[in-house]
Amino acid sequence: MKKALRRFVDSLTGIRKYIFFAVLILICIVALCIGIYAQFFYKYSDTDMLMLGINIGNRKTEEEINLLKSNFNNLFTNSIMVNSENTDVKKIELSRDLVYTVYNLVNEDENYYSVNVQIPTLNIDSNNARIVNAEIKNEFYNQANNIMRRTEGYTIYTVSYAAFVNEDILSIVIKSSLKEQNKSEKVTVKTYNYSIPEEKVLSFNDLLNSSKLLEKKEITETDVQRIIDSDIKTAYNNAKKIAEQFGNLYERDLSNDIYKIENTSTFFLTQDGYVYIVYAYGNNDYTNEMDLIIF
Repeated sequence: MKKALRRFVDSLTGIRKYIFFAVLILICIVALCIGIYAQFFYKYSDTDMLMLGINIGNRKTEEEINLLKSNFNNLFTNSIMVNSENTDVKKIELSRDLVYTVYNLVNEDENYYSVNVQIPTLNIDSNNARIVNAEIKNEFYNQANNIMRRTEGYTIYTVSYAAFVNEDILSIVIKSSLKEQNKSEKVTVKTYNYSIPEEKVLSFNDLLNSSKLLEKKEITETDVQRIIDSDIKTAYNNAKKIAEQFGNLYERDLSNDIYKIENTSTFFLTQDGYVYIVYAYGNNDYTNEMDLIIF
């Protein structure tokens, strides 16, 4: 091989020899620059070492999944994380991100309330995006305003969010906490998953099948249902053990249809390709209990 390369170089004469070495040096410089960029500047290097873009198929161990679950609250940074180099979308505000904080309400009355609310908006010029924004405003902004008009009792209300773009799917997850006087804390989670090219909100079935997510992860709907059933059963058993020592906690009903794939409504896709299913029992009851399914 070395002899063949030496013969090839020796056969080059005149300007061809200079061109060959110039191209060779240029290739080395480009390779070096790519290596430096990947090592120090490419923000998805941990999940996309070859810089191929989306990494939906990446899998974690059970220990790593549990770590993701324990860090769930750390996701809510009131910002957006993007894993897409070419997001073609018509923005309303050209200088702003696809999702940004449209209402930042921080107010307190020592007698009646404490409000700390960051509410997102989709910066997308489409009818369905406007519908989503109206729903978000109606649920969270109006709630905050109603609380700040109260003149009895004491209420603590917080809202925070996280947004992610993976390929052409935009996901938003909004978490709120409501503590009213002597009532239990009520923690709710609301999610929206928006297809940028189709300009529509995706159902869980859309996310699994239309986006070919199952194919990329090399799993089936049966596998997903098995993961849900197993994790909920584990949560149920853990809650039983805790209740034996500390009294009654929120009791899960393993036969409840909310745990069926076809009824899944609170879910989101992170920028690194992981699907979170959230069973926030505070969406319907006064509790801060929730279960997370991640795959």
